[in-house]
Amino acid sequence: MRRERIADGKFDEFLKRCSALDMNDKSIFPLTEEVVDAGTHLTDACWKTFRKRVENKGCKAKRRLATFEERRASGDTRKGKLYVITITCPVHPSKAKEDKANKEAAAAARKKKAEETAERKARLAAMHKEKVSETYAKIIGDEHDDSNNQHKTPGKAKATMMDSFVNVKITSADLLQHAMAVHSKRQNEIRLANQAEERKLMSELTKKHEEEKQELRREMKSKEEKMISAAKVDYEEVKEKIEKASADKSKRNFVTPSASAKKQKK
Repeated sequence: MRRERIADGKFDEFLKRCSALDMNDKSIFPLTEEVVDAGTHLTDACWKTFRKRVENKGCKAKRRLATFEERRASGDTRKGKLYVITITCPVHPSKAKEDKANKEAAAAARKKKAEETAERKARLAAMHKEKVSETYAKIIGDEHDDSNNQHKTPGKAKATMMDSFVNVKITSADLLQHAMAVHSKRQNEIRLANQAEERKLMSELTKKHEEEKQELRREMKSKEEKMISAAKVDYEEVKEKIEKASADKSKRNFVTPSASAKKQKK
């Protein structure tokens, strides 16, 4: 803040020197001087505030990097950047407000003229598009050009009385370009419609396949259960036969004591 106050003081002194000059001598102004040296370091925030104050007085402020000699002469030992600020007083300070007002008025007039020119171009472009579309429709037919009604409202570009006297010229190149635009739009609509239909059919097909797969799974599950049941029956039959065979073999191998004695007597 201290350095900013010093810079403000130097700027005020510069304005006093400018005010003391002959206001009728046009060769003096614009007057440019290096007002703030490298020793008065301003941070970025202070620089912006200082520059705004200078501009409000009708002057311009610029800064440049200080040279090695200027850094050494300032006695500032910081390693960061140091700047020298140059101020330009375009006119005598007594005329600064008037000059600033004139410049602002001129800038406003240029802006208004640019807006009017842009609006005029937009209206002409809209009229040209509408005329091309109408001519195309007459040659080809309305059913081939659904863009005929898209350009009748040119947004903010409102029609004026002068537009009725404008002679809009249509060339074959304009019609061919419009035909290409209509063709491209039709291609895009066909592509989008086909993509939508494809997504719908694929969704239905996927759903149908999913139902078929579920039905197949149920059939295979039922078949599997029947085969397992049949195999279980076979297993029970085999088990019964084995048990019966084992029982028969045990009976044949069993011999009573009386029967054994009779065999020995014989």
